[in-house]
Amino acid sequence: MAVDLKKANELFHDVESDKYDSKWGIRYDMENAGRVRHKFEKLLGGPFPHVDRLLEVGCGTGYVGLNLCLHDDLVGELHACDISQGMVDACARNAEELGVSVHARQSELEHLAYPDEEFDMVIGHAILHHIPDISDAFAEIYRVLKPGGICMLAGEPTRAGDLMGQFARKSTMAAVKLYVRLGGYFGGVRARMRPPVPLEEMDHEIQEFEKVVDIHTFWPTRVCRDARDAGFAEARCEGEELLSSFVGWMTRTIENSLSEDNLTFRWRNWSYHTYLKLNAIDEKVYPYLPSSLFYNMLLYLRKPER
Repeated sequence: MAVDLKKANELFHDVESDKYDSKWGIRYDMENAGRVRHKFEKLLGGPFPHVDRLLEVGCGTGYVGLNLCLHDDLVGELHACDISQGMVDACARNAEELGVSVHARQSELEHLAYPDEEFDMVIGHAILHHIPDISDAFAEIYRVLKPGGICMLAGEPTRAGDLMGQFARKSTMAAVKLYVRLGGYFGGVRARMRPPVPLEEMDHEIQEFEKVVDIHTFWPTRVCRDARDAGFAEARCEGEELLSSFVGWMTRTIENSLSEDNLTFRWRNWSYHTYLKLNAIDEKVYPYLPSSLFYNMLLYLRKPER
């Protein structure tokens, strides 16, 4: 059955919007604001500058844009867009709770609903791999950037990282099922598999969409070539998350597989702080390893001056 990939992404993310932050552990506080800022400063090679007009594409619930706005005087005017109206609404709600001003609207990346040369900077997180034609996406980002403007995209899966994630998920799932069959304990009680969603509560259409919304994994050098073909004067990639991503997929698989009774606060606290410690190790080994080995790609693009 042929699937409209854009419509699949729109409907799937509409359904996910209300639970997206809790599902992925997304938070809006100074700790996460610092983590977001660090991602982009890694690309910039220096401090994040003040941006008069900033656009977050594929904003989702507003993870990168809203967290950046928690830093005093970093962003003058924040605009955000997403193909999913549900995500746009969630972003607006988060902004209101944080006391952050955002101009949020529904718009797909391949046809941005903004005038030419409107923004000083475009940012995004985990968006490019959902886009059917990344060449169209690059062309639109190029169009809405002012001359000399910068685009930075984070959280895009590399080909090597995707294979690593698949191995972590499949091997952990097999281990969890075996451990449960053997009568093991987890969180102080007998380990039990999470009960399946009742058939009558399952949205089979959305389940089918979930299988296709992640369209691409990337070779960083090829992405940079496509960006330069779109006219960008500079295009380069960095990488992030190696050990932290591998262990992160293992812990998420455990949490998605076992009963809520097994998932204690102590476990969740341990998994979160383990991720932070491994991420710090990843940052130390990063200069000595090819960026393509890391799970996520960070992309920096600069439009030429007039």
